[in-house]
Amino acid sequence: MGGVDYYELLEIKPGASQAEIKSAHRSLVKVLHPDAGGSQIMFRLVQEAYETLSDPARRAAYDARRSRGVPEQRRPAPEWETWEEYQEEAAYAEQQERPPEPPPRPAGFASGLKAIPLESIPWWRRVNPEAKVHWRPGFGWAQRWFFMVAAVWTALLVGTVVPMLTSGFSYVAVVVIVPIAYVAVTIAGKATPKFLAVITYIWAAGMAAIGAYALTAGHLYGIAVVLLAAGVFALPPLGRWYLASRVTERIFTHEFRTFNLFGAPGTRLLPSEDEPVKDCSKSEWMTLDLLSGYLGQIPAARIFHGLAWPGSSKAEVDHAVLCGRKLLLIESKLWPAGHYTSDGNGGLLRDGESFEGASLRLSRTVAAYQMLLPRVQVEGIVLVHPKEPGLVTCRMPDTVPLEVVSPETFVCHIGGLLADEPPVVERDVFLTLLDQVKA
Repeated sequence: MGGVDYYELLEIKPGASQAEIKSAHRSLVKVLHPDAGGSQIMFRLVQEAYETLSDPARRAAYDARRSRGVPEQRRPAPEWETWEEYQEEAAYAEQQERPPEPPPRPAGFASGLKAIPLESIPWWRRVNPEAKVHWRPGFGWAQRWFFMVAAVWTALLVGTVVPMLTSGFSYVAVVVIVPIAYVAVTIAGKATPKFLAVITYIWAAGMAAIGAYALTAGHLYGIAVVLLAAGVFALPPLGRWYLASRVTERIFTHEFRTFNLFGAPGTRLLPSEDEPVKDCSKSEWMTLDLLSGYLGQIPAARIFHGLAWPGSSKAEVDHAVLCGRKLLLIESKLWPAGHYTSDGNGGLLRDGESFEGASLRLSRTVAAYQMLLPRVQVEGIVLVHPKEPGLVTCRMPDTVPLEVVSPETFVCHIGGLLADEPPVVERDVFLTLLDQVKA
């Protein structure tokens, strides 16, 4: 996947041995495996990195590409927590120093799509394609929260140990090394061994017993000991969450975050290997040019090609556009111009008559994605590229979540609605859609 450095992903040096690669892969798999609550796409990416670097021939080819395509990087200054934050801030500062360049004019389209005059697009000049895009949640939030919790926990630990030492419990100084070791291993970014997690739980149970004994003896510090034990019980799940968040944020490099096109039309993954591969239709290539040439100028727009139904492995949706809290599911058609309406059964009528190909599954697809992403407004678009010059109009009842539009209406009207969306990308929604790309 573009923008991800396999060595950085596995946290190893470019000259790492096969044993180091295997050890790093094993540590990340423990954190990112879907059965452990990790993301399926992140787990797939780690597997892809391991398979590439563990094969000498594939690794040599990857190293050659990497040496040609990735410039040398300087270490960030100490005030930045990660290299990605430094890159993003440096790029944003550079953009502020120079005036924004006007969006480029779309060149001629090889697919045969007719170029739309930029003067007729109301939102074209008010959009800055270089504007900063905000991701929610932001990057570095997991580290900040973890260190805040660790700081509170450390203060509580010190406040508990000092009075216990003055009371003669000198062995506590030795026992305290168990949770401290757990936190240290987690901060180092390593998958914590299971035996250390078990020892941590046993330690917490023992501390709870000591706290209860201190309370029965009339010592108020027993309250702090009980609270400390409760906090230690939360260390293992908190540590797993922290490690998974670190890996996720590392994968989102600056290049990956600003890349806005995912998937590629032209092939479809079919469930059976003996089924023929279906080539992309001309209308899909025309829509690809339309999306990348016009909507690609909207900073927060993320364009996907070849999405599957939720839970399926077959690409069913030609295209999708995510922008802010709006998601457009798009089907491309090479149909004649005319007035399109609903037939009441999920299909379409053109000029009041049925026609071949009018039965669509898009309404059910919109409903399925609305259930999958309840916080996003999902709409269905049938993008008609007329075979002959003419108007494409439609009138749909409110119960039908579809709209039939021409390329000009799509760019000028619907594109304007997306351009008015805030420059924000919801990270969980983006990852869910990325996981549905099958083409």
